[in-house]
Amino acid sequence: MAEAEEQETGSLEESTDESEEEESEEEPKLKYERLSNGVTEILQKDAASCMTVHDKFLALGTHYGKVCLLDVQGNITQKFDVSPVKINQISLDESGEHMGVCSEDGKVQVFGLYSGEEFHETFDCPIKIIAVHPHFVRSSCKQFVTGGKKLLLFERSWMNRWKSAVLHEGEGNIRSVKWRGHLIAWANNMSKKPEAWKVTKKMNSYLNN
Repeated sequence: MAEAEEQETGSLEESTDESEEEESEEEPKLKYERLSNGVTEILQKDAASCMTVHDKFLALGTHYGKVCLLDVQGNITQKFDVSPVKINQISLDESGEHMGVCSEDGKVQVFGLYSGEEFHETFDCPIKIIAVHPHFVRSSCKQFVTGGKKLLLFERSWMNRWKSAVLHEGEGNIRSVKWRGHLIAWANNMSKKPEAWKVTKKMNSYLNN
């Protein structure tokens, strides 16, 4: 009788342990909250094409060429009319003080959100990718890259003039670019292999000339 009770107790403990393990193995559910306020207003007449997140705000690009800065509740704090066509990408530096924007009609703009400095150029093809230097706010890091048919590096010289250099071309459109520190990695139509070492080598040669 005692043995039967012990076996029953043991089986109950085992089933309890198994149920606890099953519960602990359940994946946590993703919690989310819909942005409203200004976002609702934007999406009533337009459509989102890209978004970039910073610690301080959200940057939303639209199909009608608008870039809106939003707080965490979705309220519009700043709005820019960049182009009449789709915004393809928005890039922010780590400080959140400088923003780069590229669009489907080949327009590229890099400007300070709280200063008057600005760069703008229009190319003869859609520009899909832009990435500003993570420390663009520093005078020694006024650089950004764009990706279309070519991967171009732009740098502001000591006379406040911008010069450009081709870092890569001949393998189709640049699909993705990531800038981390002094290294850049990119992917194109032919390969998705990061080629950051090439950028570092070429950047050093351009900067020394």
